[in-house]
Amino acid sequence: MPNTTPNVTKIPSARVALIEPNTNLISREWFRFFNNIYVVSGGSTQGVNQIANGGTGADNAAQARANLGAGTVTEVGGTGNVNGIVLVGSVTTAGNLSLEGSLSGVDINNQTSGNLDMATRVSGVLSTANGGTGIAATTIATKVADFTLASNEKWVINNKAGSTCTVTLPAASAVPGHAITFKNLQAQALVSASSNVAPIGSATPGTAILAASVGAWATIVSDGTNWVVMAS
Repeated sequence: MPNTTPNVTKIPSARVALIEPNTNLISREWFRFFNNIYVVSGGSTQGVNQIANGGTGADNAAQARANLGAGTVTEVGGTGNVNGIVLVGSVTTAGNLSLEGSLSGVDINNQTSGNLDMATRVSGVLSTANGGTGIAATTIATKVADFTLASNEKWVINNKAGSTCTVTLPAASAVPGHAITFKNLQAQALVSASSNVAPIGSATPGTAILAASVGAWATIVSDGTNWVVMAS
């Protein structure tokens, strides 16, 4: 009947000789001791405690963690939805995570710091389709010569001396609902380069915007076809 008792490694007693005097070979007790050490902590891995025998299968801590399923996650792949956001691509220790879909449930009004800080982390122009003006941040611009209105110029002072000032306005169809206010600091007229300005008392477009007098002013608004004088 085979021996079912576990082959437990025990250090032989001090009275047991390492070498058998009759054979000049290692004694049976010491042979079993050294053989069991080899089986439990070495085997074919030459001194590395095998996982099958309760060890880590590694000769250092980092390798042991990797062999036992721990370590560092270097890549996560997958698809699916997270609160309406679709993840596209892989998450790695270096690189970018791409988000595809709609972001919801974020209160921008109360978000004043972090990655969604609107004051410091959002740039560009909010389109009219999304409730914006279709232009960048506005500023007051003073003109001393004929000019083309820039997308961020909403308040404009005409200070051209000596002759009528001509402005090239954006196409009204490109910025419906957009408003611009002009003011004169010179006794010179301000006119549009095209017949696309409807005066305050008519629907027929022309070129006149400001009369040739200091302090004349007007606010024009795009109706999607022309620029309409709404106040002056």
